Amino acid sequence: MKINNAKIIVLFGLLLSFSSCNTLAPMLFGFREIHGYDAEQCEKFYKKLPKDFEFTPLVCNEKQFMQVSELGTDSMQMKNLYQPLKIMYFHGDSLVSFHINCYCPPTLGFNLNWNFNHQFDEFPPATTVPLNGMTVTRSQMRTIFPEIKGEADYTVLIFWTNMLHKVSKREIKTVYKNLKKFQQFNNTEVYLINNDIMMTKSLEEVE
Repeated sequence: MKINNAKIIVLFGLLLSFSSCNTLAPMLFGFREIHGYDAEQCEKFYKKLPKDFEFTPLVCNEKQFMQVSELGTDSMQMKNLYQPLKIMYFHGDSLVSFHINCYCPPTLGFNLNWNFNHQFDEFPPATTVPLNGMTVTRSQMRTIFPEIKGEADYTVLIFWTNMLHKVSKREIKTVYKNLKKFQQFNNTEVYLINNDIMMTKSLEEVE
């Protein structure tokens, strides 16, 4: 499957909703051609992350991706939970901080600024997505992803994709820097959840 510019722009609009995305060249954000989940590519990605960053890699299939979005109690919550790049901080069972790609402004270097309002200058970070009425819990996420242990004070779920390799790397490193700055490595379980299966399907649907 070849990715042409038209397909990229359609997918960009459907799934990412970046600020000013209609006026920015999607390829500059680091789009890569993918064909579902590729363990080798993911391993290469993980090796580029900081050596002292401990995390558990998970793979999200289509059903799991939809189950996450369906945890929303209204259309706006479901839309937010449907975004491909998500950061979710749980304290115990409660969601205390939530960040998604479409709330982040683009940078001059064609990336996303996850800390645009200094949210990650505290721990847990100040939420970007309003949590009023949001009832998503860690227990619900553990039902969808049984690999989540939920034994630490904090649980951080980071959804990412190789299709947006460059942006995903910035997303993950933002969390890493936040945990390191506030010395929370020992109090936090981190899960990197790969979305490549769903991203590939979404691309195929706009062919």
